[in-house]
Amino acid sequence: MRRGVAFLWLLFCLLFMNSCAGLGALVTITAFGVEGYEEVRVHRPDLKLEPLSNYANFSSDRPSDQQLNKIRNTKVLPDFGFDCSKLSDKKKQSKCFNDFSKALAKNERKSLNKKNIERIKKKGETNTLQKIAKALKEAPTDLVKKLSPTPESLPVSYIQNWARAWEKKDVNTYLSFYSKDFKGSKNHRGAWEASRQRAFKKHKNISIKLSDIQIEQKSSKKVEVNFFQEYKSDGYRDTGVKELLVEKKGTTWKIIKETWVPANASAKSSSSEAHTKEVIDKFASWLGAWKNRESDSYISFYSNEYKGLKSNHAKWRNNRIRALKTNKNISIRTSNLQIAQNTNRIELNFIQKFNSDKYSDIGIKELIWIKNGSNWEIFKESWISS
Repeated sequence: MRRGVAFLWLLFCLLFMNSCAGLGALVTITAFGVEGYEEVRVHRPDLKLEPLSNYANFSSDRPSDQQLNKIRNTKVLPDFGFDCSKLSDKKKQSKCFNDFSKALAKNERKSLNKKNIERIKKKGETNTLQKIAKALKEAPTDLVKKLSPTPESLPVSYIQNWARAWEKKDVNTYLSFYSKDFKGSKNHRGAWEASRQRAFKKHKNISIKLSDIQIEQKSSKKVEVNFFQEYKSDGYRDTGVKELLVEKKGTTWKIIKETWVPANASAKSSSSEAHTKEVIDKFASWLGAWKNRESDSYISFYSNEYKGLKSNHAKWRNNRIRALKTNKNISIRTSNLQIAQNTNRIELNFIQKFNSDKYSDIGIKELIWIKNGSNWEIFKESWISS
């Protein structure tokens, strides 16, 4: 009877509390009774249960219906739905309390583990992103390049196939190399196509020789191509530098701009054209020897009397050989070739862009070629850095 009165009094006090401790105490008392609650509180200090006397000192508003439903719906294992203190055997009581406290601890661990997993997961995602960013920042340059988008590279065969279509007078294939927006010198697509078709019909036995093809990447999908072009047919011939701007559109490359610089517009006699061709061929070979760092071949293009900036030919020669050994990955791009010709003297002026792993520059170069017997040699070289 006394236990029943105490329980009712305690229940009345707890119904006026909103704290989590009060709710936990009420659940425990409901399952085990007042004495059971006190035994659990004494035997399991790790649960941090408050003495029942503490709850008698609190006074608050009546719990809401939502809070009462929460209490009623609290899941208590069926095995603990009785008063442990009413068991006759003390060992059974002790086991009952221990089992109940273990269940409470298990539920508490589950709740904490769930929160920790969510917190660790969020932290792990952040750390992963930070590690990736740090790894990319500290990665070697060559690795970053591999991870970065690779610029599209134009195969040399593209230019060669373009020239072959021209030689064979395959109009449709030749025109297919050009963008639909290409207008040529006529500034009109239709007029340009008509002029090319007339030229194909007019000229026979077309021969096109390309040399010193240089490809420079302008953007991820755009390249600039420079080369020496020698054109021959039964009715016309010319030699000069051609520049093509080619762009990747979809899966194919298209020419969007074409520039032609004649090597010698004033040269009309067959002998002067022959001399121009010889020098241009020499010029292309000179560039090739320089880019490939072939010192003996490179030196052979110069006259034995050439001194350069040194006091004699031997010192200049030694200086150039050291430079060719020191600089690697040499790239030389030329454009805007201009030619002036006399009987045994030809001057070449052009813009030169030089790059290597050690040095780079751009400027205007002049080469004066003198005919020595049957051979053309570089007699003078001038350089104006821009």
